[in-house]
Amino acid sequence: MFELTPLDQGFALKMDSNLQNVDRCVDHIRVFLEEKGQEQHLFALSLLAREALNNAMIHGNRMASGTTVRFRLLARAEGFDLEIEDDGPGFDWQGRMHARSRAEDLSGRGHEIFRNFAQAVRYNPEGNALTLEYRG
Repeated sequence: MFELTPLDQGFALKMDSNLQNVDRCVDHIRVFLEEKGQEQHLFALSLLAREALNNAMIHGNRMASGTTVRFRLLARAEGFDLEIEDDGPGFDWQGRMHARSRAEDLSGRGHEIFRNFAQAVRYNPEGNALTLEYRG
């Protein structure tokens, strides 16, 4: 499943936990940015979206059949918001928010990416919904 819903200032996607859908999502980000004349933000928004979607599918939903991930990209006057939510139980995001990763670590680099490319990182209390504010 891969359902696209156009929004006034962006778009929403509902997708199965299938990593091929991450590429499809990034394709929609590219098209949206091209239509807005904002292609210069493609690298950062694609990187943030890929990391967040991979985390949602792999860690949140554990790639379980029948699970979905919801994604929204919203254009704001000052930049873009990415919203990602999975069906998983969530995680202790407070314990991970300020942890630093090392280059040789096999995991844990997502929050480093979020901190370096997003101006704000917010989770819901359960830890299964993430909002990234990108201001470019």
